[in-house]
Amino acid sequence: MNLQRPFGTRRAFAASALAVLGLGGPTLREASSLDINAESVLRAASIRLAEVESLHFTLEVEGDTFIDESGAIRLVSAEGDLSRPDKVAVEFQVSLFGAGTVSIRMITVGAESWTTDLITGNWGEAPPEFGYDPAKLYDNQDGLGPVMGKLDDPQITGAEEIDDRDCHRIVGTVKNEVISILTAGTMGGADVGIELWIDAETLDLRRARVIEPETDDKENPATWELNLTDFDEEVTIEPPE
Repeated sequence: MNLQRPFGTRRAFAASALAVLGLGGPTLREASSLDINAESVLRAASIRLAEVESLHFTLEVEGDTFIDESGAIRLVSAEGDLSRPDKVAVEFQVSLFGAGTVSIRMITVGAESWTTDLITGNWGEAPPEFGYDPAKLYDNQDGLGPVMGKLDDPQITGAEEIDDRDCHRIVGTVKNEVISILTAGTMGGADVGIELWIDAETLDLRRARVIEPETDDKENPATWELNLTDFDEEVTIEPPE
């Protein structure tokens, strides 16, 4: 199935959303003196993300994030593709028992998931203790889009470029229980810091940074940086052979 949409359709969506929000017209630099409302930008970006059929993502993790119940597998980074409604192909870089970094590949199609064995590299059903599901990033109820609409006191702090695209930078916090499904409950503290970079023209979410607060319970709190690209590009994700 070809998931790619004509660029004109994407531009038309962005233009109409910007017009509704009163954000159309000048570029981001030209609009620096205008009163642009963070809530309106987040609402439009959430709508746009719900329309995206596929995307590519990379994730870099600083600090401690363990993706298994025993706390033996620490997430270092990940890269993969998401395809609606429920397909994910991703390769994790993990540290096992504090030793060197190894790779785990994962494919999710619907309710079924498969991972590669750490020793043999062969595919098998994902073990139940492997707790992180990247498909949640895309979820229309608990994923990135809904979380954007639940930030506490979001503020536009300026304009920055991501991959040569002008973006609004928005910062805020979110209650841990709101974002816990996205992070598989790996972060502590009551309020988690959020930084978002939203394309000023297309309203695509280009980057998200999730910052775990310092607590007495965790010596090395984590910061996740997620970068999103290749919106609505063609991608094929099938169960492993």
